[in-house]
Amino acid sequence: FTIGAKGYIGTGDDAFGTGGLKNDFWEYDPLTNNWTQMMDFAGTARSLAVGFSIGTKGYIGTGSDGPSSYKQDFWEWDQASNVWVQKADFTGEAREHAVGFSLGTKGYIGTGYKYGNVQTKDFWEWDPATNTWTQKANFGGSERAGAVCFSIGTKGYLGTGYDLNF
Repeated sequence: FTIGAKGYIGTGDDAFGTGGLKNDFWEYDPLTNNWTQMMDFAGTARSLAVGFSIGTKGYIGTGSDGPSSYKQDFWEWDQASNVWVQKADFTGEAREHAVGFSLGTKGYIGTGYKYGNVQTKDFWEWDPATNTWTQKANFGGSERAGAVCFSIGTKGYLGTGYDLNF
């Protein structure tokens, strides 16, 4: 995700499927072309999580910390203090390979794999003012995992990914 003029990446798996899960978190400054390690992600090391930003806060949630060990926890990172705080767990079923984006003052998580490698197309809205999740209308396309998304203005866009129900 991005906050202001800086980009942030973290978590992941350095050797897919072999337990090389990560919880490190990094800031990229394009003006200086430098990477700076920030405070490690406070949740369990994981891969296949989602991330997005709202204002000066970044958010990471869902993902997997092992085979069929999908996550629902949701975390906020404060750019000013470099501190992680756990927020209300994602209300949808635990999942990996989901998408996440923000629109205005709200965040969204949807699609992905649930337990049993069942794909989904449900969507959820997170309100940081109330720390609550609300189910929204399902994604209009087929169930999918590993999609990509972005937002422009007041709209979110989702595409690609894969559908195992062919």
